[in-house]
Amino acid sequence: MAKLGCSCGNVLRNTSDAESDEYFVISKEEIEKQINENPQLLFWDFYVDRDVDVDYWYCSRCKRMMECALGPFAPVLRIFKPIRLSEEDSVVDTSLWREFYSFSENEMFVLTEKNFENDYEMTLQEFYEKYPRKYFYRISPDETKVFAYESSSGRLAFAYGKEDWTPIEPESK
Repeated sequence: MAKLGCSCGNVLRNTSDAESDEYFVISKEEIEKQINENPQLLFWDFYVDRDVDVDYWYCSRCKRMMECALGPFAPVLRIFKPIRLSEEDSVVDTSLWREFYSFSENEMFVLTEKNFENDYEMTLQEFYEKYPRKYFYRISPDETKVFAYESSSGRLAFAYGKEDWTPIEPESK
């Protein structure tokens, strides 16, 4: 089990119970590329074979989302915190921003369990077309803002802004 301390004092964990704070984040572009290359690619194979070098953690106390490098004692790379939506935000054209989907570790566990029921193996394309997502996210080209949209209506629901902070570097010996 991994742990991560949030700046608000909360301790985040990636446990196998309903309290996991780790998230699976994937770009729409990556999903569509994989489907185009191999329409029969199984969802499970895609999930476990992705070449990722970061983890995402969500703090339920302060609502921050943290991007961390992989590995023991790996640094936090950037932090996004909730921001108030302004009137200008509601009219920003985000159609060219990169689009992402986010699933908690527990949602992924349930989904992969369903995937193996009755020896059924869902393809990535079936996952993409049929699995309900409450929100989809778009990140600004300069990667300083993330807007969350309701999947059902396309309505802007909430937003994150990149937090200014200085990572603590380990002392050299």
